[in-house]
Amino acid sequence: MGAFKLEEVTKFSEENVVSTNLYDSQKVCTNFLCMEEGQSALEDTKEQKVIIVINSGSGSVVTDDGEQDIEEGTFILCERGESRLLKAKSKLTALVNSIP
Repeated sequence: MGAFKLEEVTKFSEENVVSTNLYDSQKVCTNFLCMEEGQSALEDTKEQKVIIVINSGSGSVVTDDGEQDIEEGTFILCERGESRLLKAKSKLTALVNSIP
């Protein structure tokens, strides 16, 4: 079992999204993303099913269906083959589970 205090792995960078790998196996990869306002992520995960839980902040997610606002507590499921882009409108943290 692995246990993490997310406040201990929360780190932001003005230059890049900070992604901390929390778990990695053949079945799932879990990362904790820390994003500054204006940063984006996940555009390179199209070939994976992705589950995103917004931990803090606000932003939007862009998929084949358009752009949708998101905020703390939002749960997002992107199917394999569906394009997606996570964009931060404020400082944002999210748990991202990628399923190959």
